[in-house]
Amino acid sequence: MRTTLKSRTLRSRAVRAAAVASGGALMVAMSACGQIYPSSTPAQGPAGGVQPDVSKVVIGFAQQQLQAPYFAAMQVQSEDIAKQKGFKLLFQAANKDPAIQLNQMQAMMAQGANVLVVNATSVKGQKEMMTQVASKIPVIYIDTGVPGTGTTSVSSDNLTIGRESGKLTAKRFLGLGKKSIKMVILTGPATDEFVGPNRRQGFLDGLKEGGLAYEIKGEQSGDYAQDKGQVAAENMLAANPDTDLVLGLNDSMALGGYNVVNGQEKYKNVYVAASADGQKEALALIKSGGCDGRYISTGLNSPSLAAEQALGIAVDIATGAKKPSDFPAESFTKAVGIGCDNIDEYYDPKSIF
Repeated sequence: MRTTLKSRTLRSRAVRAAAVASGGALMVAMSACGQIYPSSTPAQGPAGGVQPDVSKVVIGFAQQQLQAPYFAAMQVQSEDIAKQKGFKLLFQAANKDPAIQLNQMQAMMAQGANVLVVNATSVKGQKEMMTQVASKIPVIYIDTGVPGTGTTSVSSDNLTIGRESGKLTAKRFLGLGKKSIKMVILTGPATDEFVGPNRRQGFLDGLKEGGLAYEIKGEQSGDYAQDKGQVAAENMLAANPDTDLVLGLNDSMALGGYNVVNGQEKYKNVYVAASADGQKEALALIKSGGCDGRYISTGLNSPSLAAEQALGIAVDIATGAKKPSDFPAESFTKAVGIGCDNIDEYYDPKSIF
C-alpha cells in the first residue's frame, strides 16, 4: 500500500513524540519525595550491582550518530573490544537526536546495562536529562560529554589537536612565501556546541602562533560528512575564488573540499587541511603528496584510543575493580598534529579508520 508524504510526516512526528514522552516518563519515575528534580549525585556503583564475572557485564553504548566514519569506526572497535574482553555490548545510534538518544538509553537500562558509555548529542540541551540518567547508572562520556554530569569523560583535547594542526599549516604557507591567507571553513551542525568550536579555535590559534595571518571569507556546515562538505566547499569557493585554504573541522569534510580543488586548474593554488581526526584517507593524501601536497595537515583523534579507554573504565566499574569516584572528571587521549614530517608514525593503510 502506498504511503503519502503527509502520513509519513505524521508517523515521524508520532515516533518523536513517543520518544519525548518516554523521556518525560523516565524523569517522572526518577523523581521522589515531592522533588521537582531527582538527586543530582552521580551513581556510585554499577546498576544492578557489581558483576565480578566480566561475562555477566552489560555495557550500553549510546552513540550520537553513525554518519561520519569516525563514529562508525568507534562502533567496530567497541564490538571488537567486547568480544576480546567477554562482556555484552548494547549499541545504539541516535541520529543526533536527544529524544531518540534518551529513549535508547532507557531501553539499554531496561535490558540490564550496568554502565552506559554515551556520546552526547547536545552539550547544552541534555544537561537535565543526563543529570537524571547519571543518578541511576554510571555514565562514561566518550568524545562529547555534558559537563557537570556523569562519572567521567574520555575525549580528545580538541583545542590542542586543532592548534597543532594549525601550526603545521602555518609552517607550510610560510614556506610558500605567504605571510597571510584567505580561508573558508567547513563546520559541524548547529548541535555541535563544543567539539567543533574548540577545533576551530584551536586551529586558528595555531595559525596565529605559527606566525600566519588569516582572513575568514566564509563558513558553512558540512555536517561532518564528506558529501555535504563537498557541496559546502563548492559553494564557498565559487563565491570566494581567491581562497588559499579550505579548512574542515574533521577529515571527512576536508576530503570533500579536496575533491573540489583536486585537478581543477582554477583552484590549483588552494590547499586543504583538517583540524582533527586522522582519517586514513586523509593520511594517505598527506603521505602521497609529501611536503608539497595539497592536503597539508590534520590532528590525531583516534576512535580506537577513545573506545579502549572509555570501555576499560566501564568494565572496571561494572566488575568492581574500581569505583566511579576513582576517575577524574575528564581525561584526554593523545593530542598531536599530523603533517608530512611525521606522517609515517600515524598512517596505517589497514586501520579501520
